[in-house]
Amino acid sequence: MKRAIVDVDGILWNLYYPLTELLQKLYPETIGTDMSNWNWFLEYMTKEQFYAAVDIVHMTQINYPAFSGATELFNVLNQKEYEICVASHRAENTAHLLSKWLEINELKPYSMVYTGHNKKEFVERGCLVIDDSPITIDFALSKDCDVHYLAWPWNQDKRGNSWSDLYQLLGAINDGRN
Repeated sequence: MKRAIVDVDGILWNLYYPLTELLQKLYPETIGTDMSNWNWFLEYMTKEQFYAAVDIVHMTQINYPAFSGATELFNVLNQKEYEICVASHRAENTAHLLSKWLEINELKPYSMVYTGHNKKEFVERGCLVIDDSPITIDFALSKDCDVHYLAWPWNQDKRGNSWSDLYQLLGAINDGRN
């Protein structure tokens, strides 16, 4: 079976809205921040401060919906007979919370949920990777993976997709058109 590694933040839901809201409360100087650089936050806070805020938002993710196209993404991957591995860069002890969020949002089927800081260990040559991190994108490309992602300011130098582009590209997989 083919493997699809699907990221969560920026792919299945909009982490950046609640995160930006929280950061603006904690660090008012971040208002109007240009997020075109993956590590934009280092101008305003330490990595520890940033990831503490990310952890808070992850703990409240249950209160936020998935992107409207996320269910369709799982449907397309399932129809194409992919083993769907949900992998998110977050605290290791939060897999149960993420699984509950996936269930509430009817994002299924999936074979595993990984939460931790080394999701690259699941990236194998030739697999499908859907992730917004420029670091993960570059790593997956170096492994000759089929890489797709939604376009965000921090990955604008890559070839990003809209939801409709993503479905079109995924629909073409194994149909001889991609």
